Amino acid sequence: FQSQNIERHKEIAFKLLKKNKAFKCICSTEILEERRKINKLKKILDKKICKTCENNEKVQTLKKDFTIRLKVPNEGKTIINDIIQGEINVQNKEIDDFILLRKDNSPTYMLSVVVDDYDMGVNLIIRGDDHLNNVFRQNFIYTNMNWKTPRYGHIPLIHGSDGMKLSKRHGAVSISNFEEQGYLKESIINNLILLGWSPNKSNEILEIEEIIDLFNINKISKSSSIFNYDKLNFFNNYFINNDKNYMNFHNYCKKSLILNNLIKIDEDKLLRLFNIYKKNINSYKELEDLSKPYFEENYKTKYIEKIQNDFSIIVKNFLKIIEKINNWESVDLEKEINNFVETNKIKFSNFGKPLRLLLINSKTGPAISDILFVLGKKNSIERIKDYISKT
Repeated sequence: FQSQNIERHKEIAFKLLKKNKAFKCICSTEILEERRKINKLKKILDKKICKTCENNEKVQTLKKDFTIRLKVPNEGKTIINDIIQGEINVQNKEIDDFILLRKDNSPTYMLSVVVDDYDMGVNLIIRGDDHLNNVFRQNFIYTNMNWKTPRYGHIPLIHGSDGMKLSKRHGAVSISNFEEQGYLKESIINNLILLGWSPNKSNEILEIEEIIDLFNINKISKSSSIFNYDKLNFFNNYFINNDKNYMNFHNYCKKSLILNNLIKIDEDKLLRLFNIYKKNINSYKELEDLSKPYFEENYKTKYIEKIQNDFSIIVKNFLKIIEKINNWESVDLEKEINNFVETNKIKFSNFGKPLRLLLINSKTGPAISDILFVLGKKNSIERIKDYISKT
């Protein structure tokens, strides 16, 4: 924690002061703001807005009520070789004499981050390119302290579909948000790694081991990238379907109050539901709503009035067929349904749509055979009988 290292930060600020690489300043916020306005009006590029304190002996002998600013030369330029952005140079007159220590003796971020990085032996810094300007400031702390400057790699920011910096208004943006929604780490990493970098292969699906093998930071684009939620959903659907041992599914269920409760009620039914729906879901969280009609206690068909009258006769005959089925599997159920429709010369839509409404109160959903399979024989028959008793 930076807050636990304040004394060390202050120590470096005063060392820079002693080395004549920094100076005390007493300029008020109002004075500094006025000078900025004048510079802007006159189009003066000089960013050194404190013009009176550095050579004022009285100010430099003060014991309190001052800030400490770093001295940055007006002449020359500073050159940075960035791993991603390449060589960048800035005229020193465009770099301000920024504050190291505030009037209350608290260190600024610009000082603290350099001291902490140096003390921890950080030799490579990878961060967003919104910090690129900070390098030219921080570079002077390193050189003035005779510390080795780390290498830098400034990565372009991720933007939303509107071209603006990615934020909460675009949807989930933190890893914990995605995790809560049931996105797998594999799909999040796969999606992120392709933002501004390409593995030069036709298939965009990348396992973590493959990414480690192929990744080269020098090949990251300098341009900003767009975070695509559709692409994330594509990856997540792929990795959900490749969860062969159900480990990821079980892990998510433990974190979901709804799904964890359903596992306790009937784990086999939940697994059947997952296997039927997984090819069409983008995240595990969708199962919370999808599971409701299958686990609903005291289930009642809501749309009896919307089901055609002749369906009652058809479904009674269908009930006789399924009551005799012993092997309650999707494949066998589908065969029986097809035989029933063909034998009775029924238009499938006149049978399938109302039966789906009867079974799960939805016009859309998986195949009828899959719905029956998920519900199980006992539950399916009970729902059909309940409907018949009310017609």
